[in-house]
Amino acid sequence: MGRGHAPHSIAFSPDGRLPATASEDRTIRLWDVATRRPIGAPLTGHGYPVVSVAFSPDGRQVASAGGHDFTARLWDVATRRPVGIPFVGHGDATWSVAFAPDGSALATSSADATVRLWSLDRPADPVAALCEIAGRPLTPAEWARYVPEEEYQQVCPPQTP
Repeated sequence: MGRGHAPHSIAFSPDGRLPATASEDRTIRLWDVATRRPIGAPLTGHGYPVVSVAFSPDGRQVASAGGHDFTARLWDVATRRPVGIPFVGHGDATWSVAFAPDGSALATSSADATVRLWSLDRPADPVAALCEIAGRPLTPAEWARYVPEEEYQQVCPPQTP
């Protein structure tokens, strides 16, 4: 495949026609096998090098692990856009992603010595679900890091001691 983007990981779509790479330059690239060239612009959104990619069993989504940004993300292969908000919750680098065989869940592993299983039955309004996902309100700094496309909101009820 191409040079200059230092891929960390590669995965093929279930039909074997579409590889995706996770790259040092913080991107995910989809490739045309015949031409050995990227298809369109890279997928961007991670704050650090992307270290792992995996296709959903139906091939319509690709998941990525952002290493030191502590997140995993889902991407729509057809539109090349993020699906929902990043998966946050690991306390250290997120190293790998894998889909459940039926596509209902995403597993992530981390340098914090944990594996998390994320349900892909995501809410229609993911911003409103941040309280449940994070288990607490996000600080403005966390919001800027994990939901940069949205203006900061306090969407969780205040916690009582």
